[in-house]
Amino acid sequence: MARVLLFIFCLSLLCIGCEKDDICNEGTPGTPRLIVRFYDSENPTSLKSVENISLQEINQDNIYRSFSSDSIAIPMDLSKTFTRYAFILSSSTASVTLADTLQFNHPYRNDRYSRRACGFSAEYTLGQPAITTIGSITWYVNSSIKLDTIRNEEQAHLAIYH
Repeated sequence: MARVLLFIFCLSLLCIGCEKDDICNEGTPGTPRLIVRFYDSENPTSLKSVENISLQEINQDNIYRSFSSDSIAIPMDLSKTFTRYAFILSSSTASVTLADTLQFNHPYRNDRYSRRACGFSAEYTLGQPAITTIGSITWYVNSSIKLDTIRNEEQAHLAIYH
C-alpha cells in the first residue's frame, strides 16, 4: 500500500511540476518570413508568375526548390541587417539561365519573447531601399514596399516587378 501511495505522490508531483509554459504549441508563430509578390513591370497592378525560379541564399548552402508562382515566402538572416539571395530563372531551353542577386535590407529588428518553451521571435522592418541589386541585372526591374514591418505571413510585404 505504501508503494502505491508513493507512486501516486510522485505522479502528482510530476503533473504539478509541469507548467503550461513548458510546451510550445504547433500553431505558435515563430519568426515570420518575407512575403514577396511578383508583378508585371509593364502593368504594375497585374500579378505575373515567375516560371522555374530557384533561390539560393548567398554564402549559404540553402537552395530552395524550383517553383512557379506569383509569390514566395523567404526567411531572413537573423545575424545580419540584410539577406542576399540569388534568384535563378531557368528557361525551357537549358542554354538560357538568368540570375539576379538581390539584397533584402532589414536594418531594424525587434525580438519578442513568446514564452519559455517557444523562445524569441524576430520582427523585421524593411529599410530604404528594401532591395539593393548586386552585380548585373537580367530580369529584375524594380520593387516597392507593400508593408514595411514583417510581423506575420498574412500579407505581402514586398512587390517585385519583372
